[in-house]
Amino acid sequence: MDNGLKIKSFYQDAYDESGRMARNPLEFIRCKEIITRYLSKPSMEIADIGGAPGVFSYWLASQGHHVHLLDFTPAHIAQAKEYGEKHQVALASYHCGDARHLPYDSNCFDVVLEMGPLYHLQDKGDRLQCISEAKRVLKPGGVLLCEVISRYASLVDGFKYLNINDEKFIKILDGALETGMHSPGETPYFTSAFFHSPGDIKNEMAALGFCNVDIIAVEGFANALDSDEILKNEQQANLLLEYIRKTERVPELMGVSGHFFAIARK
Repeated sequence: MDNGLKIKSFYQDAYDESGRMARNPLEFIRCKEIITRYLSKPSMEIADIGGAPGVFSYWLASQGHHVHLLDFTPAHIAQAKEYGEKHQVALASYHCGDARHLPYDSNCFDVVLEMGPLYHLQDKGDRLQCISEAKRVLKPGGVLLCEVISRYASLVDGFKYLNINDEKFIKILDGALETGMHSPGETPYFTSAFFHSPGDIKNEMAALGFCNVDIIAVEGFANALDSDEILKNEQQANLLLEYIRKTERVPELMGVSGHFFAIARK
């Protein structure tokens, strides 16, 4: 099956993306926190590329920004529209489309979010095309925020959730560690993906002319902990978030994080 069809089938038939951030509260808190740092004006033009059912789109729209949602999976766009109708709020536009071929004019967005496309494109040429399109639609001085999955995410999760007891998982893990290619085949694990090292994403963005790329860990060292339990205690949660912020750019800890952002200006 074509990789694009595999991904579409995974999200349409096997996985409920609409509830992912509720199931991963630390990632949601940190992503919002990091994105907020780049919201420099009260009402910005923002593209949420690969934004799934629009959890970040609607959060940004609630703050007065004009948000354009694009996703590859028809079910996600349908869910996003259904959410808007139910809560009587609308985004600036909805598109079911490909992050490598954006349906927008050049130089029209203050911020472009890519919270998923780069880790779903296993071919480097496709990832470069995705970054190139994001750069094209950004205004001069606009900010590109790319969230990617860490090369070592499966290693941490494998021991954290005891997936290492499955020989099939071990084979998938070894492939991802060696090449970055996460290829689950017919197993129930996460769909086909590419897991970046900080150097991988820096090099890819540099190839498209982005310089001074900032790398920020999302979950940081807390990815190895039971962060859901810690977040239930306000004092512990505040302390956890404080130390994630303090260490979010420490190179030696970057790989432990499940995700990290690569951020640059056009």
